[in-house]
Amino acid sequence: MGGARCDDERWSRLAVRGKDRVRVEGARARPRTPSYKVSVGYLDGYIGEGQMSYGGPNAAARARLAGEIVVERLKLRGFSYEEMRIDYIGMSSLHGAAELRAEPYEIRLRVAARTRDRKAAEAVGGEVETLYTNGPAAGGGVTKSARDVVAVASVLLPRDLAKPSVRFVEA
Repeated sequence: MGGARCDDERWSRLAVRGKDRVRVEGARARPRTPSYKVSVGYLDGYIGEGQMSYGGPNAAARARLAGEIVVERLKLRGFSYEEMRIDYIGMSSLHGAAELRAEPYEIRLRVAARTRDRKAAEAVGGEVETLYTNGPAAGGGVTKSARDVVAVASVLLPRDLAKPSVRFVEA
């Protein structure tokens, strides 16, 4: 029955001493910390999104114009966003604005924006939807959504604020 040892002398050594028996040597203890490290989830704003497809001749130009219209209409309505992204799926959504060798026949416009205001998030998809009647010709297949952004932060929680308890909840 051999033993295992870490190359770093600061670590303890383990040795099997029999069935269900292990010897630990060299382990050191330190006083417990005054806090717990916890992961806390919190609401960190919203993402609003809208998509519409364009097909046929000049599909890319119509999708670009549609994206510009959405951005301008959101500004005119007074909405502001921490981040906004416009993708042309099938053209620039993976590698950015790469040079095209041929004009694509179909493009999916995607406008997404991050904000602290739920109404501003909902407005993104709403403005994409208005492209049916107030945008370039032959757009279709709109999808829209607004969803919460749940972020996670690691923080230190003083031990005296943590009150262990168990609660059973029946369905």
